[in-house]
Amino acid sequence: MIDIVIPGEAGKLHAVYHKSNIPSAPLAVVLSGNPRQKYHMNDRVSYAMFRAFMDIGFSVLRFNYRGVNDSEGAIGTTSENMLDIATVIDWIQNRNEDSDKIWLAGNQLGAWYVLQVMMRRPEISGFALVSPDPSVSDFAFLSPRPNRGLLLQGGAESEDAKAFATHLTQILKKQAQIDLETIRIKNSDAMYSQPVDLRQMYNDLKAYVGRENEDSKLL
Repeated sequence: MIDIVIPGEAGKLHAVYHKSNIPSAPLAVVLSGNPRQKYHMNDRVSYAMFRAFMDIGFSVLRFNYRGVNDSEGAIGTTSENMLDIATVIDWIQNRNEDSDKIWLAGNQLGAWYVLQVMMRRPEISGFALVSPDPSVSDFAFLSPRPNRGLLLQGGAESEDAKAFATHLTQILKKQAQIDLETIRIKNSDAMYSQPVDLRQMYNDLKAYVGRENEDSKLL
């Protein structure tokens, strides 16, 4: 993996990129949580998601939104962060023209960004949501987009967070025709604070992506 700089609307975006030695390998972009809550591309959850894709042969990229650590500019709004996401997706696709699959994985607020990007970019092949932020409840952006994906959550997250995940699953099925497979990691909190919990999250994500990527029915 290498550190790279990607030209963005507000200046340079700092990213880490791993390129598979297989030219047609599938692609993945990892979206970290809310930068105003100190999430960034090198936090433990973002790194674990990145490694899950890397270790099954994907070309994968993680990055910091504008205004975060070495990315230039001021911390952005949702619409500005979405522009940064579009920039990095374009970057990885332009450098991997032989690849015909791209996945997204997001943690916390990044999970919401995953869903919004899917509504805008029909080429997204698959996705994973890791402990979505339960304080976000605007579903107005959803439209029919038949697909399936994974929701990972800590079994020790609050009852409100778990109820919200169930509600999200129902909303996605009803409004967007998206099926979610939910895995709850026993005793884990939303930060996957214990090494055993982080390892289990990594293993579950890796297993799901590996299985779905091989499925010819994947949209």
